[in-house]
Amino acid sequence: MRKALEGDRRAYAACLQLLVPRMRAMASRDLPAQHAHLAEDVVQEALLSIHLKRGSWDPERPLLPWVRVIVKHKAIDALRKTPNAPHDPVEDHVGLDAPAVDPLAGLHIEQALARLSARDAALVREHAIGGADPETLSKDFDLSPGALRVALHRALRRLAEAARKEEEWTPMS
Repeated sequence: MRKALEGDRRAYAACLQLLVPRMRAMASRDLPAQHAHLAEDVVQEALLSIHLKRGSWDPERPLLPWVRVIVKHKAIDALRKTPNAPHDPVEDHVGLDAPAVDPLAGLHIEQALARLSARDAALVREHAIGGADPETLSKDFDLSPGALRVALHRALRRLAEAARKEEEWTPMS
């Protein structure tokens, strides 16, 4: 996937070929037996999501956990769309702790984005919060697809660094 993010189409195809059987197994484990027929739909939805959001994957981290979360969420989405599907609260899934609802979350996000340049903040806001697709972002920011991936990766890295610094800083009592 690292090579794919650099524009290597063959590496991207090879990566997806290796991922599909693993994703199929993940989807099969995530779905109840009576809904096993949805596994291929889950894989297809996950592949589409991976394709559209591949620029958000951090090449410094392992790929499979990132893929695992996508497949898990797509399986949950598929079950929600299925009539008479069993109620399966997301909190019950191992490894997916439901975040506590923080009424100040939006404020925290805006405070974090304020630490970025105006361009980086706008890019992260449109991509991560607004869900804009890469084509739209490329046009809006007048960037090639490769330059967009680099700019987004750097902006997200700066945001993560700012968040780490914020967590490390503790006020004196």
